[in-house]
Amino acid sequence: MTRTTTGTRPGRQRSRAADDAILSATLDALSADGYGGLTMSAVIAAAGVSSATLYRRWPTKQQLVAAALASLHSAVIDIDTGSLEGDIAEFVRGLADTLSVRRADLAEDVAVELRRNPEFRAAVNEKFVVPRLVVLGHVLDRARNRGELGRGLSAEMAMSFISGPLHHRVFVMGGAPSPAFLRSVIAAALASLRALAPPD
Repeated sequence: MTRTTTGTRPGRQRSRAADDAILSATLDALSADGYGGLTMSAVIAAAGVSSATLYRRWPTKQQLVAAALASLHSAVIDIDTGSLEGDIAEFVRGLADTLSVRRADLAEDVAVELRRNPEFRAAVNEKFVVPRLVVLGHVLDRARNRGELGRGLSAEMAMSFISGPLHHRVFVMGGAPSPAFLRSVIAAALASLRALAPPD
């Protein structure tokens, strides 16, 4: 089994303490003042950093808030289990863990802002959606190379069939994905992927 973490970058390491202080201050400000009331200057003051330190890391408010929200979740891991079934099971469980980490004091305000602010949505997608699409793309590529899937199925299309039931359970029904529900999602995802891209 091979594990690969996405999102790491080479080069000089930034100050982890400064990052943590900025992201923590951002979450506090977001909880207290909402997205609309949050200002970069307030975050700078609360974090005890210089404006250069903040803007060098996150040049815009949208990027800063998206990074703060992403800090609540574990890094995206690509786990190569050697089979499509194993890879999809790991992917579904990781996605469920991410969706289950919610802060009630942030959720409603963030959801409203995502609907009306395309720049913010793009920043959030860059943190949450893109890394998972990259991992899912690797899963599909490995499955094709092993002869478990055929060609023509994009990661974007596959994600819709995999994440749809989880989003519905968490965000529409307001429930947590139980182990039994996750097993059903994994089975349905595998059936969907094989139907959409049957082996050549």
